[in-house]
This record gives sequence, C-alpha cells and structure tokens, in this order.
Amino acid sequence: MSHGKFSVYALTGVEFFMSIMFPTIFSLGIRGLGSKTKTGSSLIIMSIVGGAIFPVIMGKISDASNIQTAYLVPASCFIIVFLFAIKTINVEKLKLSMSN
Repeated sequence: MSHGKFSVYALTGVEFFMSIMFPTIFSLGIRGLGSKTKTGSSLIIMSIVGGAIFPVIMGKISDASNIQTAYLVPASCFIIVFLFAIKTINVEKLKLSMSN
C-alpha cells in the first residue's frame, strides 16, 4: 500500500517468502503420518493447483482496484500457512533424527 523504494523491497520480500511457503507446508503436512505418508504427500502435491488459481484471483482484484490491493491475496495465503505452522508444530515434541 506504499510507494517508492519501500514497495520494491516489500515486493522482493513477498517473492522470497513465497519461495519458502511450499517446503513449509509440505514438511509440516507429512510429519507424523506414518504409513499414510505417501497418500498425504500426494494430496499435498496435487494442491499445487492453487498456484494456478490465485494469480487469476489477483488479476481480477488488480483489474477491479489496483495491484497493491491484489497483494492481499498472497498475504492471506501467508497468514494461513503461518497459522497452520503454529497449530501443527510443537517445539517441545519436535524430535530430530538422522539416519545413517
């Protein structure tokens, strides 16, 4: 919603966080599935279709108002991923293991 250099830096930040969104969703989504890991991971992979739908939604919003308002679409996605991460991760129960 700003202008000038800050907007350029914000846009760069948005693109950066988009690049780490899928690994976050995938790794937290398949954690603890056990024997259903293959099914769960395939469902998460199929959900990538959102990457084809949300740009269309952004375009419609941008045409109706402006590009600044359209960036509320990825912002809402970031919020959903953040809430998912908060809900699913429990630092106290997090167990790291390394197989040889």
